Amino acid sequence: MATEAANLERVAIIGGGPAGTSCALTLLRGARERGREIEVLLVEPKRFGEHYNQCAGVLTVDESLKELMEELGLQFPNDLVQRLVRGYVLHAQDDQILLVPREGDSPVGALRRVEFDEFLLNEAARAGAVVLPYRMVDLEFQKNRIIIYTEGGTYHADVVVGAFGLDTGAASVFARRTAYRPPPSIETLVTKIHPAGLEPIEGLLDDYIHAFLPRLPQIEFGALVPKGNHISIIIAGRRLAMRDMQRFLAMPQVSPLLPQGTEPGDCFRGTFPVGLAHRFFGQRYLIVGDAAGLVRPFKGGGIAAALKTGRLAGRTLVAHGVTAQAGAAYMAECRDLRGDVRYGQVLRWLVALLSGPFRMEAIIHLARQSPAMRQALYDCVSGRTSYRQIFREELTSSLVAQAAWACITWPLRGGRDLPK
Repeated sequence: MATEAANLERVAIIGGGPAGTSCALTLLRGARERGREIEVLLVEPKRFGEHYNQCAGVLTVDESLKELMEELGLQFPNDLVQRLVRGYVLHAQDDQILLVPREGDSPVGALRRVEFDEFLLNEAARAGAVVLPYRMVDLEFQKNRIIIYTEGGTYHADVVVGAFGLDTGAASVFARRTAYRPPPSIETLVTKIHPAGLEPIEGLLDDYIHAFLPRLPQIEFGALVPKGNHISIIIAGRRLAMRDMQRFLAMPQVSPLLPQGTEPGDCFRGTFPVGLAHRFFGQRYLIVGDAAGLVRPFKGGGIAAALKTGRLAGRTLVAHGVTAQAGAAYMAECRDLRGDVRYGQVLRWLVALLSGPFRMEAIIHLARQSPAMRQALYDCVSGRTSYRQIFREELTSSLVAQAAWACITWPLRGGRDLPK
């Protein structure tokens, strides 16, 4: 195994976002710690700062994130955090609740994703990665190497890492050339509103993120996220069209929160994984981040998950190289993330029930009386902890029974417990 790992000389990474750059940094640092050199090619056509990223750009700045950045040889760039979020407002159709962190909880930061991606890509290049500003158009798997065809040239590598998010072009190439199949996904539409031009605004949305579970046919959830000088607006669902964004913005729960006299900018389409990809590893390839479906299906936490899976893939390749054990080792490394995806899928199913046959208002009413339910809701919305921990430690049998009873008896209340 050590001999095979030592024979790993060149790795091509398709995608220069958090997953790809963390993999590159781990490879370069890990190889040098072992007295070896690995050439890393980062294939990334996007010009960060010019191209938009369909991401809410929210992450918990906790010790685990800082430790992860330190393992990559970096310090978290606090100056890129445009706003510290005070909490979340969860909106149902006819009610809402303020969810705030407990004393001592790590802060949640809102940042511009493209700035963070640019920072990471520059750091990877500074560490020695070769950045190729081209789009990958095809792959060819030969016995002892992989040929990567791009719009700017042809390259070869011993292993290829797919860190392309849910880019349909790259996904179709991998699906055609390997056993990989993209994860199930839902669509997203993202836009933003600048209330006062480009100047930073204090207290925008009172520094709260507003999350919505609307009773609209196509929309599964939506959010308003305050940034430095603008509000990012995101909706997710099935077969989304511009009219769905317009309907969301016109909702009586949403429109009063938006500055009068301002119009949203262009809408950008994206996709969001809601399950695991099929065969996200194989002979001479590993898939990381969103492309593998290794992200929480309801809340997200995509930035931290991308950083973590990229690091795990890099660590696996440094240790195992091009061997049959590499894929199994990568799967073992991702065990916790894979398990959390399953719990997230259960949560998504429960939310669908509460947005459909049952009423989220019943859960909100219970949360006003129950600190335990209030904390569970905050953790579900914020992504502060894993879904596994929420289900195993916070959603006790007693609390689940209370929630079920609240939902069953809610129609009998006739809405009389709603706040006036």
